[in-house]
Amino acid sequence: MLILASLWGFFEASIASIAATLTYNFFFLPPVRRFTIADPQNWVALVSFLTTALIASRLSAEVKRRAQEAVERQQDLERLYTFSRSILLIDNTEPFPKQLVQKLADIFELSAAVLYERRAEEFYHAGPLDFDGFEDQLRDAALQGTSFSDAQHNRVITAVRLGS
Repeated sequence: MLILASLWGFFEASIASIAATLTYNFFFLPPVRRFTIADPQNWVALVSFLTTALIASRLSAEVKRRAQEAVERQQDLERLYTFSRSILLIDNTEPFPKQLVQKLADIFELSAAVLYERRAEEFYHAGPLDFDGFEDQLRDAALQGTSFSDAQHNRVITAVRLGS
């Protein structure tokens, strides 16, 4: 059950636990080869078997979920570290915001990114330039801290403030 729970999940392991309990009842508890239980002590054994299998399956599925979350957090930290290092290595050949948005898109594997710098009131693009009509929303997000999400086009607009 543990292997099943760790590979597929709790639901599949629960079904297997119930099937194993019924199999145990059919082949090992008297009267054998019937789904009946003659002795009340066998009910305790059957319920204990099922409970133990379900608890172990649940714990195994939880460990798998937490391990996956830990891997995702590690990947996020690695990306943030890579991004912070790349910020330190930006040169003066191009404007800083233009290089920053390009590195942001590259490191976080974004299909496109736009950075609006408030002081210069300029937009810096990385990736495809299909942000027509979003300039007002980008400006509002930067100035007022609002957020916008468009799941249909897989877009998220949010403010990222640097400094105070």
